Amino acid sequence: MAGQGEDPDVLHHQAQTAILSDLASGEDDVLELMGVVAPYDVRHFTPDVAMLEIAAAALGLACPPGSDPLEAEGLTDRYLSDQTLTGRTLRHRTHYAIHAAACLRGGLLPDLLREAGGWEPRLWAYAVAAVVLYSRAAADRLGSTVPEIAVKLADELGLELFAARESPH
Repeated sequence: MAGQGEDPDVLHHQAQTAILSDLASGEDDVLELMGVVAPYDVRHFTPDVAMLEIAAAALGLACPPGSDPLEAEGLTDRYLSDQTLTGRTLRHRTHYAIHAAACLRGGLLPDLLREAGGWEPRLWAYAVAAVVLYSRAAADRLGSTVPEIAVKLADELGLELFAARESPH
């Protein structure tokens, strides 16, 4: 369990390790993964950027330089078909997280505080969907599996994975 007094950099890496460890174990249900990340949403720290960084890295695997871009039209239908994105707010916020990760990948830091600072649930909850979407897209495009993509992402981000549901402490 993440503590309120912990260093934000430590929490950032622990949140990334937690979600990638579960993805590597075969868990790719957005709601389950939100439960894995939720303990890192503590006073003075939210895992928004931590999740968006993973999504951006997964997009990088799906679309390396010189490759064809992902088609935005139907992206959630293709890679989040198991999610019911009903309601205007849910769709908008999920798409915002997907686009914010793409911005990060392209070198643009979106104004997350102004755009999503007051959201409930917080941005990280929608960014988890972006992690799953881009991880599935990378697996699809590379002829790989989501667990294999999670291991590649952890390696790229310099994170050491642990067995699913195992505490990093």
